[in-house]
Amino acid sequence: MRQFWQEFKEFLSQGNIIDMAIAFIMGGAFQVLLKSLVNDIFMPVIGIVTGSISFANIVWQIGPAKIKIGAFLANGLTFILTGLCIFIVIKALNKARALTKEEDQTDQAAPAETELDILKDIRNSLEHK
Repeated sequence: MRQFWQEFKEFLSQGNIIDMAIAFIMGGAFQVLLKSLVNDIFMPVIGIVTGSISFANIVWQIGPAKIKIGAFLANGLTFILTGLCIFIVIKALNKARALTKEEDQTDQAAPAETELDILKDIRNSLEHK
């Protein structure tokens, strides 16, 4: 499990162009679903624990400025969940690519038997009888 989280951390910090493009597309697709999950399921539960009716409405008032800490934390949780989903998809794609490469290498490793080789095998088997 530790290795999984380490790979997830590396994915978020570096990644290549294709991984990032896929993440961008999938992130947009998942955004609506994940926002609903965070805002409609996670945040009310956290709000109950913190004693606030709506966690997203928690605001720190510093002078005239309002710091919407609850909304920020909800968006942060949405980001982390999106990254986790994309990481899992990319990990599955990389595993599928590796399996495909192994199959291709196996097919290429076995040399094709020529007609001459087959005829030599037949001759050798007839000599032994």
